[in-house]
Amino acid sequence: MNKKNVILHGVTIASKILNIPLLEVFYASPSNFPNPEISSIYRYKDNEVIFNEDWVNRSNELEIMITALHETRHAYQKYCIDTRSREDIKTLEAWEKEFNQYNQPSGKNTPIDDSSYLKQAIEIDAIAFAYHQMRELFDVEVKIPDLIRDSVISNR
Repeated sequence: MNKKNVILHGVTIASKILNIPLLEVFYASPSNFPNPEISSIYRYKDNEVIFNEDWVNRSNELEIMITALHETRHAYQKYCIDTRSREDIKTLEAWEKEFNQYNQPSGKNTPIDDSSYLKQAIEIDAIAFAYHQMRELFDVEVKIPDLIRDSVISNR
């Protein structure tokens, strides 16, 4: 399967699991990202995901699938915020606040440098969704930074 089809397959699977409208997917060059090492960005205001073309080309299918699941979970979060449904009000308010005051990853890909990014509730939730879905759908164990491991494992 070509890599763009993996992305579309992942987004479609996650959208069905989460029972949300299909997310729009776009591709851009690394220069369009705050950091060229970022794999993808979910744009909250536009409800779309943009994948870094260079990252897609150099990544394996499992990494791409994990990212597609992760980004689709962000679309689920937005759906819940917009409809004020499916999650408790405290969760919805926390997610909305974090989307509006988002901490970007540093681009250094280290848990210490990315601590404020990783500890956001929206990120823990998206990482947990991808982690649990990869185990259930593909019997694949996904690496999780130690900094948030317990929070991710317990998030169901």
